[in-house]
Amino acid sequence: MPFRLPSLAAAFVALVGSLIVSIAPAQAAGLSTKTSVVAMSEAGYGSVWARCTKKKACSGTVYVEGAAAQKRSFKVKARSARWVTFRNTGWKARPSAVLRMTGASPKRIHQEAKVAYGTISGTVSRASGAGASGVKVELWRIGSRNRNVLVSTVNDVERNGGRFSFRVAMGANNGASATYKLHVVGTSGGERRSWWWRGNGIGGFAGGARDMGAGTAIKVTRGQKFRYVANARYASIKGQVRNGAKPVAGTEVTIVGRPPYWSSSSRVLRDLDFMSCANVYGRTTTNGNGNYEVGFLPTSTARIYAVKPAGGLWFGSGDRSWGTCHAVVNNRADTASTGRMLPLPAAGLANRVHNVGRGRTTVSVAVGGYQGPSSSAKVDRYLTVREYAKGRKILSSDVVRAGSGRKVSLGEGHYWFEIGRRTGCSAWYKSRYKNNDGYFNGLDRGFEKWKAKNHKMYRQHCRAYTAGTYKLVYVKGSSMRVVLKNAKGGSVSGRVTAKKIKPRTELMVRLTSTDGKKVYRTAMTDGAGRFKVTGLASGRYRIVVNADSWRGISRAFSGPKTVTVKRGKNKSVGTLTFRQ
Repeated sequence: MPFRLPSLAAAFVALVGSLIVSIAPAQAAGLSTKTSVVAMSEAGYGSVWARCTKKKACSGTVYVEGAAAQKRSFKVKARSARWVTFRNTGWKARPSAVLRMTGASPKRIHQEAKVAYGTISGTVSRASGAGASGVKVELWRIGSRNRNVLVSTVNDVERNGGRFSFRVAMGANNGASATYKLHVVGTSGGERRSWWWRGNGIGGFAGGARDMGAGTAIKVTRGQKFRYVANARYASIKGQVRNGAKPVAGTEVTIVGRPPYWSSSSRVLRDLDFMSCANVYGRTTTNGNGNYEVGFLPTSTARIYAVKPAGGLWFGSGDRSWGTCHAVVNNRADTASTGRMLPLPAAGLANRVHNVGRGRTTVSVAVGGYQGPSSSAKVDRYLTVREYAKGRKILSSDVVRAGSGRKVSLGEGHYWFEIGRRTGCSAWYKSRYKNNDGYFNGLDRGFEKWKAKNHKMYRQHCRAYTAGTYKLVYVKGSSMRVVLKNAKGGSVSGRVTAKKIKPRTELMVRLTSTDGKKVYRTAMTDGAGRFKVTGLASGRYRIVVNADSWRGISRAFSGPKTVTVKRGKNKSVGTLTFRQ
């Protein structure tokens, strides 16, 4: 059918042509922009961020529909991005327009006047209580990797009616500014105090934070009409410290505040003034009538404050006393806020009464089980009471009471009660060598030569025979009894040899555990280099040999580096060869 060939050929050509037309835009694609708001200069210039994904440079012209006479050429390098500038002097009459760029899809944009700077402003006002002088507000720009920079400071804020204002650069095309935080500093009661501004997310004041990390991050945006308002208020806490009915004069009073939220970072929690618990907002001393006032405290509807007179008790809501920082903060059970603490309304807090003579519990401690031989060191009978702290290992928690007594007075809260777990004691021990002059030669040891003449050495050396035990106890009421049961500890024996005879006979062998539950124990080698470390709880220990028992400096040796111990059993590690 020859007569059909021309029609088929024509149809084929038409199909190919349509395919070429349909894929042409895809072949031209490779340039794009996501810019939708463009800040225009008075001369009618604006810029959009354009990205070229082609292997070759993207180039052509750019213009706004209706303003083709103002076309401008552009070029974007292959696989890169840059600002492309266009011109439209009639943008004020027609702010909404369509931007056309060679190789890119048409883009609808909104054109508006360029705003180079926005403002962060507000007031720092005294809501009640003692005033503050020398108030200043610092503006800090927040950077990456903690590279925070103090950008500007407004001084003598109270002389300007409490007002402050900072000018900050806006982002490209009226985008958000950089991130900032405000630091408020002032003097009240002769003490310089400071805190970081916190907002409630809707422009209101939510209080202050003592550490920068908990301060509110501030950005100026076009949605705020390029103005961020950050007002702040401060007030005071007034009260009296008594012991029974008698006012306590001249005692220190500390106002503490828990962090606004609990960080998951152990480093951040360690950096708090009271580790893992609270920060100090201010201190003062009671007058002759036991009265005090601490001002320049940021107001807050949240319960974040507590009062700590000297003497160990902590006072919160209802002036109820607690025994520890962690008890009043109650982080153990409450991760958001706590009813045990105090809010600080704009009217301030007054007429607080803190009776340090009441609210304590007399705790009697009874110890059973193995108590050590009659020749046992006091460490086996040494009682230690530590403050419970969420997220902290037992042996790193603060000691609140320690001694050989069996009766302690504590405020309400959680405590670790330990017996026979003292981590170390320091004592002077007589050297078996009558002349150690040779050891004390040189610049680094010469000033200790008096030790040689007295034949003594300073060593951390606690002989213990019990494994030690501990118990978490909630202390409450007027009196209570705590029962602990101890057990005979395990031991590790061995021998240390060295190339020289003298060093091996006065080496300290130390066994350490890093699980936060077992203490370390030590022993000195005898005249033959033998040692026996006693009083070990079951577990795995690292072996350390100290050549310099004055300073506890470890030295390398050949032999086992770790050992597993069972309570009540001895484990020999054989010979440890000390390297000179």
